[in-house]
Amino acid sequence: MQSGPLQDGGVAEALALGWKADVDRNTRSHYRNAGLAHLLAVSGLHVGILAGIVGMLFWWTGRERRGRIVRGSLQLVAVWGFALITGAAPSTLRAALMFSMFIVNDMVGRRVVPLNLLALAAIVMLLAEPLLIYDVGWQLSFSAVAGILLAQPAIRALHTPFGQAAAVSVAATLATLPVVVATFHRLPLYFIIANVVVVPAAGVILGLSLLYMAVPCMVTAWPLQMLLRGTDALTAWVGSLPYAVAEDIYLSAPMLAAVTLLVVGLLMLPQFLLRRNA
Repeated sequence: MQSGPLQDGGVAEALALGWKADVDRNTRSHYRNAGLAHLLAVSGLHVGILAGIVGMLFWWTGRERRGRIVRGSLQLVAVWGFALITGAAPSTLRAALMFSMFIVNDMVGRRVVPLNLLALAAIVMLLAEPLLIYDVGWQLSFSAVAGILLAQPAIRALHTPFGQAAAVSVAATLATLPVVVATFHRLPLYFIIANVVVVPAAGVILGLSLLYMAVPCMVTAWPLQMLLRGTDALTAWVGSLPYAVAEDIYLSAPMLAAVTLLVVGLLMLPQFLLRRNA
C-alpha cells in the first residue's frame, strides 16, 4: 500500500489489515502507550466494519428471507476471505466465528444472545486447538468482547455516538485489564482520550484504505493521508503525556483474582442500576 501517492501506508496496512511489518518501532510504541495497540491487530472492529460495509452495499436486497440470505452469504464470503487474507489470528477467527453466527441467525430470522455466541465461539476454537487458552491474543480478544457485551445495556442507554464510543472503550479496556497487567505488567492510563477519537476514526480509515486499494490515486489517497497524520499526531501526544503508562505492575494470584472480580462487578453495575431504576 505504500506505493503511489500514499506515504503513510504502513499504519494504514496495520489499521486495515493487521499487517505490522511496515510500522516503525516508534509508531508501535506510541500506539501501545496510548492504549491503542489493539488497533494494529485485526479484531472484531475490523471484521464488524467489513460486514457492515457489505451489508450497506447490498441493502437493496431487502429484509425478506431471500434478500437476507443473499446479503448474508456475501457477508460470510467477505468475513472469511478477510480473515484468511489477514493471517487468521485467534482474534480474527473469534470475530469471524461470532459474526458468522450473527449473520446466519439473521438469514434464518432467529434472535440470539450475544454472550451465548461468544461462549460457543470459545468452545469451538478450544476444541479445535486447546492450547489457544494460553494465547494472549485469544485471551484479550475474548475478554474485551465479554466486557463490551456485559456493559451493553449501559452502552445502549447513551444516546450519542461519542458517549457510546467512550463506553465501549472503557468496557473493553476494563475487561482486558487483568490480562494486560498479568502479561505485560503495564497499564496505559490515558486510554480513554485516544480510544474515543481514534477507534471511530479506524472505521473510516478501513473504508478509505479499501477504497484506495481499489482506486490508488491522489483523490482517494489525500483524505486517507490526512486522517492517518491526525491519528498519528494524537497517538504520539497521548503516549508522550506525563505518567502515560504505569509500569512494573506485579500482582499475586489472589490479588489478580480480586481485580478480575472487581472488573466484572464494575462492568455489570450500570446494568444493575438501570434495572433498578426502570
